[in-house]
Amino acid sequence: MSEMMMQQAKNDKILSLMSMEDGAALPDGERTRVVAVASGKGGVGKTWLSVSLAHELARSGSRVLIVDGDFSLANVDLQLGLAPRYDLVDLLSGTCRLEEAIQTYTSGAMTRGKTPLIFDVLPGRSGLSSGVGLERGSADRLLLSLRLLRRYDVIILDLCAGIDVVTRHLSAVADRFFAVTTEEPTALADVYAVMKLYARDRRAVGGGVDDCQVVINQAASHRSGRRTFEKLFTACRSFLKWEPELAGCIRKDSRVPSAIRQQKSVVENYRLSPASVDISRLADTVRKGFASDGVSARRDLRAG
Repeated sequence: MSEMMMQQAKNDKILSLMSMEDGAALPDGERTRVVAVASGKGGVGKTWLSVSLAHELARSGSRVLIVDGDFSLANVDLQLGLAPRYDLVDLLSGTCRLEEAIQTYTSGAMTRGKTPLIFDVLPGRSGLSSGVGLERGSADRLLLSLRLLRRYDVIILDLCAGIDVVTRHLSAVADRFFAVTTEEPTALADVYAVMKLYARDRRAVGGGVDDCQVVINQAASHRSGRRTFEKLFTACRSFLKWEPELAGCIRKDSRVPSAIRQQKSVVENYRLSPASVDISRLADTVRKGFASDGVSARRDLRAG
């Protein structure tokens, strides 16, 4: 088999992870959707965004799993106040089973007859070199195993900042990729580099770049966030021949750092705060995006 044919076979296998489960296509309403969240540099609020999005999706009734794929600075468990016995490294090394590694997060006690918010977490481990214990083959197997559980509506991959090879790969095979940045010029330059590589990687596995959307975090205002996005949009259109979409702007909110220190959720505790309102809008974007994907897929099937 030629090298080109081998690469095509590999790409076909990767594509099967993006759209198939257990060897057979499932109705769109039953498919587990994977949302990858990454950034060009640290300190832009990527993990907070992933955790807050998990809270909001779960609050609206979605079955959610958040996977901490940041091997160097894993801290999803810290933000949620969890003390896991096992983590992703234990799972990959065979120390524990998948069911043992997954932790259930329950937010607070039942109040006024409301059921506590619940979602699952696959914790990571901090302090390791980027990508230790995980390569593309094992990443594919892990992602497929999680899909085959058929337990979740959405899996959120909180990936490491930068251009680590496994982060790039998981971003490319996800159903949706959120590229997170702030308004700082260095953050914009770094996320542009991430998006440039995403476009290359995504096309290599036969996907389209439209599944990448930008999130402007810690924006001074919605207007300011949109102006920041326009700079990135212009650069992508000029040099990458690609017009990315804006998923949303999350406004800077003094309640966020306070909530993080207390290991509390802004979404739960400050429903009317600017950041909470914006996260709610972002969750709506996720839900509507997947719903429209399903409509398009069914339309394509009827046309075929």
